Amino acid sequence: MLARLAEADVARALAEDVGTGDLTAGLIDPGRIGRAQVLARESAVICGQAWVQAAVLQLDPDARLSWHVQDGERCAANQVVLELQGRAQALLTAERTALNFCSC
Repeated sequence: MLARLAEADVARALAEDVGTGDLTAGLIDPGRIGRAQVLARESAVICGQAWVQAAVLQLDPDARLSWHVQDGERCAANQVVLELQGRAQALLTAERTALNFCSC
């Protein structure tokens, strides 16, 4: 149930944020694979994992997300919370929406 709620929330947010397209991501070769890390700026408790995953996977179902800190766990400043790999266009487009749903 939580995953379906996250998917619906993310679909609405992406429609509002991206609309008919992401001009910046459109400049990147569609076949290019990218990697990204999410770092915590300060000590925090992580939440929003289902929404972050939904944002990335709606744009690239083959993307890989490797969580180093789970929902409800504490992280330290400058700690890697999440590593991602997938289509660079999708990662760039999903970034703002995913981070809006993630609390670190």
